[in-house]
Amino acid sequence: MNMVSKIEAAAPAAPIPAAQPRRAATRPAPVRKSRLRYRLENLAWQIVLIGGFLLLWEYASDRWVPKLMVSKPSEIGAMMWKWLMDGTYLSNLWVTIQATFFGFLFGAGAGMIVGFLTGSWRRLGDILQPIVTAFYTLPRLALAPLFLLWFGLGIEFRIVFAATIVFFLVYYNTYFGVREVSRELISAVRIMGASRIQVMTRVIIPSALVWVAAGLKISVPYALVGVVVAEMLASDKGMGFLLSRSASQFSASGSFAAIAGLLVVALIVDWIITKITDRALRWKTVAEQK
Repeated sequence: MNMVSKIEAAAPAAPIPAAQPRRAATRPAPVRKSRLRYRLENLAWQIVLIGGFLLLWEYASDRWVPKLMVSKPSEIGAMMWKWLMDGTYLSNLWVTIQATFFGFLFGAGAGMIVGFLTGSWRRLGDILQPIVTAFYTLPRLALAPLFLLWFGLGIEFRIVFAATIVFFLVYYNTYFGVREVSRELISAVRIMGASRIQVMTRVIIPSALVWVAAGLKISVPYALVGVVVAEMLASDKGMGFLLSRSASQFSASGSFAAIAGLLVVALIVDWIITKITDRALRWKTVAEQK
């Protein structure tokens, strides 16, 4: 072994550099869209879908489907414009809106009161629950001849018919909302010296308000449906009367024009109820964010 080999053997080995940790590929942070832009994009897609459907309907009418059955969007629009100019829409819509408002008001008010009472007092609930369930299972159309006999062809018949539909929807939501309130929470509040009225106003009602708001939102379109059905059965005014008259005359354009008017009213009423319930439940949204 020569001198160079001895020197190399005696020299310490050079340290091996530590492996550098592999850096993860950085991804650009997703761009968060503003709420306004998000809504505008959704609105644009909705306009595209509805516009495409109407164009397809216009083309298919009298080509793929008989015109007598489905009419055309252009003819429906012309009928709507005619009714709007001559006051047909205004006079009949006002009758339907009045009956819907009072039917919803009376039905929802009675449903909340009875639901709260039967949900708060268990003995009263056990007594009345089977009776309410028996009337709930009864078809509402079976009561129409009796309502006509009692209230005649006026607006009272439509109001009562719609109220019977709304009542059960609001009643069951209120009843189960009150029953779902934590009994431990009620006991804790009572231990702290709260009276029965304070327990109702500070614990039971706020806790059940979410259920009540859901019942109110669901019952609004049903109130409108009840009024329209009553108008179709026996009436000389209202959107249901327009729909029934157009159908009896085999006027598809008139039937769709009446349905379009009802759709606009339903959307407006639903928007109003949504704003009211959101305002009533603002305290819950703030509490969840905190």
